Amino acid sequence: MDSLAASLAGLFQRAYEQGVADGRKKQTVEHKMIGRKAFDDEFGIKVDSFDKYYRDAAGFPKQEPDGKWYAPAVHEWLLNHQNLSN
Repeated sequence: MDSLAASLAGLFQRAYEQGVADGRKKQTVEHKMIGRKAFDDEFGIKVDSFDKYYRDAAGFPKQEPDGKWYAPAVHEWLLNHQNLSN
């Protein structure tokens, strides 16, 4: 019975991990460029927090010459750098 429970637990864990991976691949942000003031509306990141914690973070998408960021690239970076606690 313990091996059945362990097998089911492993199956559920793999299904969960696959669901999370699939969800990260799904495009949920429009293909658009956003300025720093739009980060609050788009991602819930206040301008001051953006400037302090995100703008110069390692690997964060680069600002384009027009002063804007590609929203889907920012969304992907945020997904890949979120801190999840159990």
